[in-house]
Amino acid sequence: MEVSVISTENIKPWSLAGSDRHEFKPFKLCLLDQLMVSIHSPLVLFYTMKDDHDKKSSVGTRLKASLSKTLNPFYPVAGRVKDNLVIHDFERGVPFTETRVEGHRLSDVLAASPRGGPRLEFLNNLLPFEPHCYQEDEAASAQLSVQLNTFDCGGIALGLNMYHKLMDGATTSAFLHTWAANCSGDNPRMKKQPELRKAAQVFPPRDSIPTEVQSFSNRMFFEDVGRRRQRMGAAGRFVFDEKAVAAVRAKAGLSITNPTRLEALSSFVWESALKAAAAADEEQRQPTCLMQGVNMRPLMSPRLSKHSLGNLVTTAMACCADNRDNKSMRELVSLIRDGNLSVDENYLNGISGEQGLTAMVEGQKVLHEIMTGGFGRTIMSAQAGWGSVSIISTSVGGRPSGPVCLETLAEIILVSTTVLFSRKWLPEGVETRRP
Repeated sequence: MEVSVISTENIKPWSLAGSDRHEFKPFKLCLLDQLMVSIHSPLVLFYTMKDDHDKKSSVGTRLKASLSKTLNPFYPVAGRVKDNLVIHDFERGVPFTETRVEGHRLSDVLAASPRGGPRLEFLNNLLPFEPHCYQEDEAASAQLSVQLNTFDCGGIALGLNMYHKLMDGATTSAFLHTWAANCSGDNPRMKKQPELRKAAQVFPPRDSIPTEVQSFSNRMFFEDVGRRRQRMGAAGRFVFDEKAVAAVRAKAGLSITNPTRLEALSSFVWESALKAAAAADEEQRQPTCLMQGVNMRPLMSPRLSKHSLGNLVTTAMACCADNRDNKSMRELVSLIRDGNLSVDENYLNGISGEQGLTAMVEGQKVLHEIMTGGFGRTIMSAQAGWGSVSIISTSVGGRPSGPVCLETLAEIILVSTTVLFSRKWLPEGVETRRP
């Protein structure tokens, strides 16, 4: 796939040109932001275009103008991190690159895989830069980078790299909803007003993070497990239709009440991974641990706004210390439910406030033991964008063309196996991906 760059510019908040630019005060990072490693997560959105030449030719202009407008309430997204304390320098803006994909139609790319759908390994070409790489110069790293790729047929792929120090899944969702509303010019209810201060109040930042704590996080992501990641193998993609999802949930429902799609599918994939590992090596059946990203906002007391900016996620863990008994899906889904329930008010109170750093350091030690000690295999299950299909379905004069996105989390490089779930274009369809 040959991608030719047409233009590159930085998009700034539109109010920087007006009299209210003084409202853009430095954005204070919270402790969770400070502890997050310097890494970008990718998202690729595919769109077919209506047969309207004027709309096709104006897509880039509309996206850039609406992005500038969106950056006004979300102005930290336009800035750069300073000393791991604040985001400032909002005039740096969001890098926006326009490209042309030579010799390919959108339909060709979306059907390139033998199972249908895109070849996951090709999608990095549609991103501003390779994701999941350590960003050594934090002060130069944009919170968001955008690449608009236009195909010969007029369809587009919008590639985004989000800096995980600020932009977790909820922050990204709120931002994209607002960008979509600004671009389409209608549905004001889609616009979200971000909460900019609360995260730093609940999780107070430290003037400096001990070197050994920060280096521990970087080592976990980019050294210790990074070496093992080279042996992970190829990417894969599997689609569960509505009937399959219902069957998996029904089976999981024999053990727990009203299992969610995420709980049911996670237990199914976990069981399948254990069977595959046992078939490959009958003598050595290592313990396993499944970790799921959890949005902390609705679990706090009092609740944080679902539009609070920051990396407000934690991890729920379910561990199977003994794999000799061939744990069934029914047993595994109970472990997953128990792990999710453990992320409760008491747990969250323990990692918030002034004692937060001490508690998080202890959590790091536990995670390190899991990753490098007794638990030889780890599966990360991530809810990667439920409902994201319609986020900008009207924003560029076309509609999403499934699969809508490749959306991953920074934890991808922590683990031996990563499983990602997202909804397909069909409302009840679900995809899993193993990057």
